[in-house]
Amino acid sequence: MVNKSFAKYRLLFSKLLLLSIIIVLLISENNNVDKNSTLHFALEFFGFAFLLSGVIGRIWSSLYIEGKKTNILVTDGIYSVCRNPLYFFSFILLIGFFLLIKSIIISVVSMILLLIIYPKTIKHEEDKLLKIHGQLYSDYILKTPKLIPNFLLFKRSSSNKLIKINIKKVENVLVESFGFILFFELIRLVDYFHEINILPTLFTIF
Repeated sequence: MVNKSFAKYRLLFSKLLLLSIIIVLLISENNNVDKNSTLHFALEFFGFAFLLSGVIGRIWSSLYIEGKKTNILVTDGIYSVCRNPLYFFSFILLIGFFLLIKSIIISVVSMILLLIIYPKTIKHEEDKLLKIHGQLYSDYILKTPKLIPNFLLFKRSSSNKLIKINIKKVENVLVESFGFILFFELIRLVDYFHEINILPTLFTIF
C-alpha cells in the first residue's frame, strides 16, 4: 500500500533538490562548454526537445489518469504502452533539464538521488494497484512494460469514451510542467547575469 508520508517526503525531496540546484546555479559558473560551439547548440536544442516532450507526455498521461488514479484501472491510450508513463515522461523532462544546465556534477548527483527515490515510489504505487485490482492488474503487468514504452502495443481509446478529470489536479500538472520551460529561460538569464557580473561567481562547476 502506498505510504502517504513517503509520497509527501518524496515530493519534498524533489522540491529541495530543485531549490539546491537553483542556489548552486546562482552562485556558480559553468565553463564546460563554449557558448559559440556546436556542442553548446546541440545541448540547447536536444535539451529543449526532451524538455518539451516530457511536458507534453506528462499532460497526455495526466488527462487519462486524473480522477481515477487507483479506483479505476486505465489500460488504454498511453497506458497501453507502459504502466507508468507519468514517471517515464518525468525522466525525459529531467534529461532535458540536465542537458540544458550543462553540468556533469549536478546531473550525475541528481540522477543518482532520483534513481534511489523513484523506483521505490513506483513499487509502492504498483503494490497498491495490485491489491486493489488483483488478477486484472497482474494480467496488465504481464503484457505491459513497467517504464519504457512499447508503442507497438498502443491501443486507442473508444471514440465515444468520455474522460472525467479533476481540473485542479490537471492545472497543477500544467503549472509544474510549464514551470520547467520557464526554468529553461531562467537558466539562460542566470548565465547572462554571470557574464555581466550582476551575479557573483563563487566557484566553477563542471
